[in-house]
Amino acid sequence: MNKFPISPIFIPGNKLEWIAKTFEKGADSIILDLEDSVPESEKLEARENLSNHLNDNHYENLIVRVNPVSEKTGQEDIESLAKYHKSISAFMLPKIETSSLIANLPSINVIALLETPISIKNISDIAAEEKVVGLALGGADLSASLGSTMDWDALLYSRSKIVQEAAINNLFTIDSPFMEISELLALEEESTRSKNLGFNGKAAIHPSQIEIIKNSFLPSLDELDEAKEIIKAFNESSSAVIAFKGRMIDLPIVLSMEKRLRLVGIDPKNID
Repeated sequence: MNKFPISPIFIPGNKLEWIAKTFEKGADSIILDLEDSVPESEKLEARENLSNHLNDNHYENLIVRVNPVSEKTGQEDIESLAKYHKSISAFMLPKIETSSLIANLPSINVIALLETPISIKNISDIAAEEKVVGLALGGADLSASLGSTMDWDALLYSRSKIVQEAAINNLFTIDSPFMEISELLALEEESTRSKNLGFNGKAAIHPSQIEIIKNSFLPSLDELDEAKEIIKAFNESSSAVIAFKGRMIDLPIVLSMEKRLRLVGIDPKNID
């Protein structure tokens, strides 16, 4: 994935007609949910309908949340849909707790949805798995398991672990959705906190949240120019550490600048 999802929005996996409409409303990425939003009795039909839909339609930034791959339904989701890798940017794996479950999958892009205490405990192994391109926080299920609220402070440890492991493995990160749809000012405040902590984006559950999340995470033109200049200067030097406008620049800084560019779809390996 060259472009990181900033405000990916969840839509039900049995509402395929919503995909085009949601992109038209400004979504930079869609998470089509085959798990929680589809009743058990409709899961097979939803998967088959999606497969047929992707035979006739192509998308640039579609993420599919499958059912847990620890169960037969999730494994069959992957088996059926992996061939549509040109339209499915990544598969979001819910309740993923061990890297071995990912290692046994076909060659696909994986976003690990971390939503249990065990997943946070095993995050280092999960993040290091080669198929993993991103980490996402599932705050609702995690807080239920912990017996905590979904408040910022209650999940700060888990958020920090996700950002840390993503930085180590050069992955992108998606923060948990903000559930209070009408509280847009509170959404803006939490989005700003997420960005400041190191997250690259935040999932949305309603179209009204998309622009607020985008505006909170997108870098300014000055920040994009700075990233390009730092990357160019570092690449033109033979040193492992350089001085740039009074700042010390080493590889971790360069990697963060590359992530900044990917937020807006700029390939850091191909800049002017």
